[in-house]
Amino acid sequence: MLSRTLLAAFLVIGLSLPVATLAAGIPFGGRVATIFYCLNGVIYENIIGPKGGLYIWVPGTLTFAHYQIRPGVNQIGTADVIFPCVVSYHPLYIVWAPRIQIIGTSLAI
Repeated sequence: MLSRTLLAAFLVIGLSLPVATLAAGIPFGGRVATIFYCLNGVIYENIIGPKGGLYIWVPGTLTFAHYQIRPGVNQIGTADVIFPCVVSYHPLYIVWAPRIQIIGTSLAI
């Protein structure tokens, strides 16, 4: 009986560790080079700099500091899951990138 309880405890802990690690997010940061307004209401960003890449800002993103979502500002934050950006409905063209979870922005230069 005790061995089954220990096995169940180890299974629960072992299976929940990757989920907890993923919830922390992937850090990113840099200057926003370009943005694209997607048809499904999200913004596709190209961030250049030390931890740059392609990311998607969604309306549920926690945006702090100066609330700047446009080219020329610096952004730092975390991204988590892959999210779609609908570029065209006919023909259907979708671009996928990490969704921005939390973001802080600077004043525009």
